[in-house]
Amino acid sequence: MSHHAIATFRQHVATRGYHLSDAEWTAVCQRVQPVSVDRGAVLLDSACVTQHLFFVSNGVAASIQTTPDGDQQIARFFERGHLCSNLTSAWHQQVSSDTLIAMSDFTGLRVPFAMFREEFMSDAPLSLYWRAMVLETLVFDKDLICAKTIRDVETRYRFLVDRYDDVVRTVPDKYIARFLGITPQGLSRFKKTLRELT
Repeated sequence: MSHHAIATFRQHVATRGYHLSDAEWTAVCQRVQPVSVDRGAVLLDSACVTQHLFFVSNGVAASIQTTPDGDQQIARFFERGHLCSNLTSAWHQQVSSDTLIAMSDFTGLRVPFAMFREEFMSDAPLSLYWRAMVLETLVFDKDLICAKTIRDVETRYRFLVDRYDDVVRTVPDKYIARFLGITPQGLSRFKKTLRELT
């Protein structure tokens, strides 16, 4: 598992156009920790200050927020190639507003936030990669906010289909419904209608 997570990360860095020497990769590997957890495991707890971010090499995680009424809403999903964390909590060293949970069996790398921040702000070998990934995340989140604020369920569902391959294939419908802001029964009726129209 550990070799797979490191190899996936190295490949992802390379596909973004950033190439590190073997010595530089050795230094990176000494500071990150491979992670392998079962579905349902908590990666980041809302009762704690975030100290890490994760690179997803396989599986799906979800950011879950609890409303004042006690309802749990899924703010967003993270799948292969994504960075996931609560950077606001980590940056300000304050308790997180959400819980990060594995929606499927999950493998990846746990990156200390101190390392990420240090490299992000410097000319370290991975600094340009970190900056590019943060920019990609900001753009993705903007698109996500636009999709989720549209009342039309089909638009929100199409966003899932177009942008979240692993989620649609592997995450149970009850969690997808929670992301869409509808009931599982409503999602079932909606999917039935879509099938009838195609």
